[in-house]
Amino acid sequence: MQEKINQIKEALKLIGELKAKFNVQANKDGMESLIFAGVTVSNVITQLTPEVEKTFGKAYKPAGKWAFFMNFFDSFVKGVGGIRTDQTLFRKDIGPGLTLYCAFWPWGSNPVKTSIRIGLLCDTEEIEAQMEKALAGSFR
Repeated sequence: MQEKINQIKEALKLIGELKAKFNVQANKDGMESLIFAGVTVSNVITQLTPEVEKTFGKAYKPAGKWAFFMNFFDSFVKGVGGIRTDQTLFRKDIGPGLTLYCAFWPWGSNPVKTSIRIGLLCDTEEIEAQMEKALAGSFR
């Protein structure tokens, strides 16, 4: 388990890089123990995508790809709350029951801003509780 935790912590260094290089600001309204919620101006997304790809690889669901059926039949997409055509979703499988993800969600009300979420999806409440304890403060 410690190897998985170390892998997650290494991947989460991306949060600091996005803050430092691209002025991504934490969005306090979306803070949870296993999710970083940030916001940035939308025109920065094309510049920061290569940084995200270093950690996650190519997008699981790129912006512009129709996602209607993914929302019904893809358990990963359902687990992160669904995805729209204009949104981008990355995933990094850590191990059974653990998936790290990054999502770009353009604001419908203000399309010049985009939310960036980096989170850990856990298959069970038991795994989630273990991860919350082991990764306390890592998603900041």
